[in-house]
Amino acid sequence: MFYKKIIYVWAIFNCCVVYTQSVSDVFQKLGKQYSIAKPLQYRSSYALYKDFDSKKIEESYNGTFYKNELNEVYMKIGDSEILNSKKVFLKINHSEKAIQILNPVANYLGDFDMKPLLDLCKIEKFLDYKTYWEITLITKPYSSLPYSKIVVQITKHYFLQKQIFYYNTAINFSKDYRNPDSHYPRLEVTNTNYSRNPVSASFFNSNTYFTISDKKQIVLSERLKKYEILD
Repeated sequence: MFYKKIIYVWAIFNCCVVYTQSVSDVFQKLGKQYSIAKPLQYRSSYALYKDFDSKKIEESYNGTFYKNELNEVYMKIGDSEILNSKKVFLKINHSEKAIQILNPVANYLGDFDMKPLLDLCKIEKFLDYKTYWEITLITKPYSSLPYSKIVVQITKHYFLQKQIFYYNTAINFSKDYRNPDSHYPRLEVTNTNYSRNPVSASFFNSNTYFTISDKKQIVLSERLKKYEILD
């Protein structure tokens, strides 16, 4: 009987190790797919729901991701633009008419390094479907993540197909402070139209957004000239 228990425990432990290694392998190959020195572009859609199981979309917006062969990245998410080139990192918020200009961020590729999630989360499920894997992660106690659960779908070509984030903090959806409407929302991000075709170099050229004058001052482009420059 004792021998059978030892075998049983060993079998469970061995399965868990293989399970974790499989997820790690998928995440590792996912990161390589995005960091390889080739152009990449795709479209994104963001849908925010009030509750974990809501079917009605409360808020939605679209996004675009462009990367060139130098691993310079341009993203547009809703009314915001982000550029990380070899020369500069900038973030533009069109609704607030503001632009932030900083030094470039090394190895900036958005949120595609999934390895840190394995430190902050435990794997609840790892399902293998015909065209994609689905990994469900539960955040560990005292994690700094604002989510209780994250579901990630990764295609068999190692691209992010979908991400679902379940928030662990309530958000007030009411515009009237006297009548709060707090919920634990769910955010779904869906990526489509993946392509390795190159995009216009203007997206990665800092001169598209600003130039430096002879007096070493920042001069914003015509479309951004009325924007506030943030430190």
